[in-house]
Formats: sequence, C-alpha cells, structure tokens
Amino acid sequence: MRIVHLTHTFIPEDSRILKEMHALACDGKAQVHGVGVAPVEGAAQTQSEGGLVIHSLAIQARRWRFVPASVRRIFALIEWYVRMIRLGLSLRPEVVHCHDTPALLAGVIISRILHAKLIYDAHELESRKNGQSRWISHLTLCVEKLSWRSIHHLISVSPSILDWYLTKLGPKPSTLVLNSPHLGTENSAMENADSARSGYFRQKYNIPADSKIFLYLGLLVPGRGIDMLLQVFSSLQVNSHIVFMGRGMLSASIDQAAAMNARIHLHPAVPHHQVVAVSREADYGLCFVENISLSDYYCLPNKLFEYAFAGVPVLASNFPDMALLVREHGLGDCFDPELDALTAAIVRTEKNPFVPTMTNLNHLSWQTQARRLQTVYASLSERG
Repeated sequence: MRIVHLTHTFIPEDSRILKEMHALACDGKAQVHGVGVAPVEGAAQTQSEGGLVIHSLAIQARRWRFVPASVRRIFALIEWYVRMIRLGLSLRPEVVHCHDTPALLAGVIISRILHAKLIYDAHELESRKNGQSRWISHLTLCVEKLSWRSIHHLISVSPSILDWYLTKLGPKPSTLVLNSPHLGTENSAMENADSARSGYFRQKYNIPADSKIFLYLGLLVPGRGIDMLLQVFSSLQVNSHIVFMGRGMLSASIDQAAAMNARIHLHPAVPHHQVVAVSREADYGLCFVENISLSDYYCLPNKLFEYAFAGVPVLASNFPDMALLVREHGLGDCFDPELDALTAAIVRTEKNPFVPTMTNLNHLSWQTQARRLQTVYASLSERG
C-alpha cells in the first residue's frame, strides 16, 4: 500500500505524525511518505528513516520580506498547496492521510484524481480552537463540510471531539487514536517510578528534600494557565516548587518570574523520547488547560499520558474527557481551571499528598493506538 501523509507542520518535529507513519511502515508492507513544510529559514529536504520518506517543502514566498505580511501569507499558502498537490500526485498514493484542516482540500483533490482513500486526522476540534479569529473558525468549518463526503475515515484524539464531528457533520467511520507516548516496557508505569528517579530537578535547581516539585509540560503559550501558575507559586500560601519545561512565547515571562522567586524554574524543552524519563523527577504533573475554546474543553493532551506513564500523580483541569480518564484510571485529582480552585488544589495536595492508584496502562499506550491505526488501514484495504 502506498500512503501519503499531508501536513502544514515540520514532520521531523511532529511526534504524532512520526509515530503514525512508523506504525504503518513497521511491517514493511507499506510505502509511507510524509509531505510537510520546512522551517521558515530551512532548506527543502527529503530524508528517509525507518522505512519512511519525509519531504519538507521550503516555501519561498514566506521569505518575501518586501511584501506585506498578509499578502505574503496568501502567496505562501498558494505555493504550498500547488507544490503539495504536485508532489502528492507524483507519489500516486492509495491512501491520503490529512493532518488537520489546512491540508484537507489538497487531500480531497489528490484522492479524487487518483481515486485514493482519504483519512482526516483532526488533532484538535479544528473549527473551535484557541487563538483563531471568528472568520478563520468559520472558514475551517466550511472546508470540513465541503470535504466531508470525500472523507472515508475520521480519526481524532478524544471521544468528545469525535462525537462533535459525527453529530455536527454526519455519520462517518471513525476511530479514536490517543496522543499517548510509547510504554518502555510491558510493566505497570508505577512499578519502577521511584527507583528511576535520580534527583535531577532537585540537584539542578537546589530544591530542598522537603519541598514538593510540580511540573508543567508543554507549550508555554496563553490559554494554559501559566499566568495563574506563576501567581500561585509566587504566593506565600504555597511552599512547593514548579518547573516549567517547554518552549513558547511566555518563556520570557517565566524567566522573569524565576529571577524574582526561587521556587519557579524554567527548563528547556527536551526531545519527545526523553519526556517521560525527565517527568519522573517531579512529584506532581500539572495538566492545566483554561476553558477558552471548545477544543480545549474537549482535549486529552499528550502531557496527561506522559505524566501517567512516568508514574507521576496528575492535577488536571476538570473537563469531561480529562476528568473521566483521571478518575477512571486513578491518575490523580481534578480542579476547576480558576485561580482560587488552582490554589486550593495545590495547598490541598501539599497538606494531604496523594498516591495514584493506577496499575497497568498498556491499553492507553501508543502501542495500542498503533494497532488501532493499523486496523483502520486494514479496513480501508478490505473496502477496496
């Protein structure tokens, strides 16, 4: 089977797409290509790894500093679409796998010309995301509606997001593929958690043994409660330390807060395959998402699974899918994503530390998600 994954991201740094491509190429029966975009200052490249071929397109229009930014973005979009469609057609895939809405219309065109199957992999609730304008949200939904009949299978990352699509846009074969990491062993995530800790955070930041360490993983951007976390861990009500590990536009604000408060720390992002191991160095993991979009409200972020597989108790926003997972699997506790509730949850955890009751999490691991994805492709092949 010849498969092409289409995305507007840089695939070598997109862990979900890489994991999906590897899952499809692992048995050697599929030719798996990925078509993405190179960084703004990067050169076009084609690289092969583990049975995959990854094409990163260098979009020249993004470098046109002599034209206004809004015009530049339009030309860049046109150039990207033309080049992606041309390359996609030349690869003659039997299945086109589109990641998120930006690549969807290109996927529809390629699949119709070649009579290929089309998979739509929505990493979020695309038309209800944080940070996009009302007209972009409307345009996104219009693209999804126009493409809906051409889509043979829908994949997404949480039960509520899948339900939303099937309710709003109509019935469609669909599969939940969680954005979870690999389990290193077939054993329980908790079995070796304590013995695996080296005291890395405590040594690096000189954190006393009697102080708890809370870890924030992920993008350092608005909508993730970072301002509230800085406020809480700067207050006299809390005695614990917090480590922010990631990258994003709020890095400078965290760095400034860390300079004024010895209990706040900023750690650089680490490669995806190291996240679980480094997370074990914390006492608690914070999965704090603000209720500022429906996509956020329905999310199941990868950090939740990374904490769980590290054996670290979780404090998570009290949203439907997250709360269900946390409580059903004994991963930790939930709180309303507001300042007072966050403060109370941290103070409560300091006074009454809890130990998660989770045992075997194999069914949440990427190994299980990979098998679900492989089943999707097997069903498409059977349908002809």
